[in-house]
Amino acid sequence: MNKNEAMIEHLRQYPDIQSFLYFNYSEDEAGNTSIATSYGEAWEKRYVGGHGIKAYDFALVMFQPQDDGTNKNNAQAMYDVQKYMDWIDAQNKARNFPNFEGCKVLSIENLQNAPNFAGTNESGDVAKYMFQCRVRYYE
Repeated sequence: MNKNEAMIEHLRQYPDIQSFLYFNYSEDEAGNTSIATSYGEAWEKRYVGGHGIKAYDFALVMFQPQDDGTNKNNAQAMYDVQKYMDWIDAQNKARNFPNFEGCKVLSIENLQNAPNFAGTNESGDVAKYMFQCRVRYYE
């Protein structure tokens, strides 16, 4: 299993996931969730012999119901995304990591303290939220 497949397997363990977990693809329907890989410098530290610590960066993109902001639905939607972030923190604390074959995973961590509101669909009834994460591993 490659690292991308390992991430899908790991992140779909989240108990409140509402849909198929998409990978580098998304549809703007409420309840959909996607993993979007992020470009970054892979090596954190490189040792003699080609080994070292690397990073696998990604964003989780979640689509939630959206209204015109006159009630608490939007706040609840953002809280629901925050719960996924909290779950990732709990996985890190419990050392429940994705299975990167041939590597030792060191951590999985959120790179921000709250999800970003990233816009709405054309009709304005679905909001896009996202947050970025990093898996650090020794290879």
